[in-house]
Amino acid sequence: MTSSASPIRETGQPAPPVSTPQVPARAPSLSPSNGDADRSGWISKIQSVRFRVVAAMLGMMLVGLVTAGMITFAVQFQESEARVDQALLEKANAVVKLVPQESRKDQESFDKGLHKAAEDLEPRSNEVMAGIIDGKVDWTVDGSPEQDLLDKAMYPVAIALSNASGTAFGDLTANGRPFRTVVMPVKGPSERIGTYLLIGRDISETQEHLVASINTYALVAAGTLVAAALLGSVVAGRLLNPLRRLREATQVVSHEDLTQRVEVRNGTDDVTLLAKTFNTMLERLDEGAQEQQRFLDDAGHELRTPLTILRGHLELVSVEDPEDVTATRDMLLEEVDRMQRLVDDLLLLANAGHPDFLRRESVPMTDFLHQVMEKVHVLADRNWVIDETSDCVADADPQRLTQALAQLVANAVRYTGPDATIALGARVEPSTAPDGSVLPDSDTLLLWVRDTGPGIALEDQQRIFERFGRARPGRGQEGSGLGLAIVSAIAEAHGGTASVDSDYGRGATFMIRIPLQSVVARL
Repeated sequence: MTSSASPIRETGQPAPPVSTPQVPARAPSLSPSNGDADRSGWISKIQSVRFRVVAAMLGMMLVGLVTAGMITFAVQFQESEARVDQALLEKANAVVKLVPQESRKDQESFDKGLHKAAEDLEPRSNEVMAGIIDGKVDWTVDGSPEQDLLDKAMYPVAIALSNASGTAFGDLTANGRPFRTVVMPVKGPSERIGTYLLIGRDISETQEHLVASINTYALVAAGTLVAAALLGSVVAGRLLNPLRRLREATQVVSHEDLTQRVEVRNGTDDVTLLAKTFNTMLERLDEGAQEQQRFLDDAGHELRTPLTILRGHLELVSVEDPEDVTATRDMLLEEVDRMQRLVDDLLLLANAGHPDFLRRESVPMTDFLHQVMEKVHVLADRNWVIDETSDCVADADPQRLTQALAQLVANAVRYTGPDATIALGARVEPSTAPDGSVLPDSDTLLLWVRDTGPGIALEDQQRIFERFGRARPGRGQEGSGLGLAIVSAIAEAHGGTASVDSDYGRGATFMIRIPLQSVVARL
């Protein structure tokens, strides 16, 4: 291929250092919760998450307290009953031991001696002793002299407790008072079991003490539930407050107003993180909506201009003048071509986020860079240079990368003169963490286009990569303003970025960084 352009020469000159401008992120605005009228009424409160959380917590606490109370008092009742039984049994054995030896000659004397021993032992005021002989209550000894603790009506029940095979324990109710009894068979001189010793104790005080303990426990449990309900309601309210603010924010947010944010306090719980994520989502939506609105405004302006030109020339053309018709036709075709390029660029940017936008394959960088140079050096008479090449194979879309580099070259040609230099380069750089440490297995492919043109002011370097973004007069006034946006979209589709390093008046270096999953050295 022949051309009037200067011959291509390779140098070992490295690309200029890169300084990527930092764009401050817009801080999210926190708006007060001023949603529509809150739901009111008992039905809505019962259906609220806060009520359900507190109710579930109280339900579990109630089940736990009731279960613990039942087990605790059942154990206490059994232990109290066992203590009474043991005391009654010990007293019965003590009565039998007190029977004098001279009373053990015959059965009748033994029965009288047993009665005498019961009287001598003096039962407590809430106790009663009785002798059951040959199936009848023969005598009783009351600890209370004022009344008979064992009512005669209860004799049959007491006699029924007699068991010749061993000591029997039972419960009686005499005069409306509960008694715990022990009936122990006693062997007399005749070795015949016909005599039984009954000892009963009024356990109403013990039962009243247990009932009082149960009532105290119930009051404490009820107070605990009330305190837990109040505390749980406050805690649940604080935890769920971001959800309420989230609901209020969603009621206010619309496609026309995406500025509302959920007020979030410091915290790492799930609900707070959800609110923070919602604010982040609103940020993205807000930025997307603003970008979309700017895109529509700029696209409308860019399309309106050629349409106005078309209409103006069509209104002024003289159909009787062939030369005027021909000139107007050429002008209209030029404007139609410009509109077509603008529409094609818009469609390319719209499809940049689609999965099939890239067709990746193995791309040898050295061969690729020379192929791009062969294609672009015929664009103008410039001093064409390859700064540096990289002996690596990258997984990328060669057509899209060629399109991006060609766009950067065309941009450099537009704003440089015949004596200017335009250079291409590529190399592999290790990726670094924010602290400056090198990240293993995370290399970056750097492609650049360098020119010695007028350069770009620092305040314009970020804006020129936006759609329809242009720099100040002297660089970037011509064209649709979509070229660098296309370059940025191609870089982002590869998972990378596009940037520029320049000072006004000393040229510019446009760079494309692409992360490499693997870099294979060429043999």
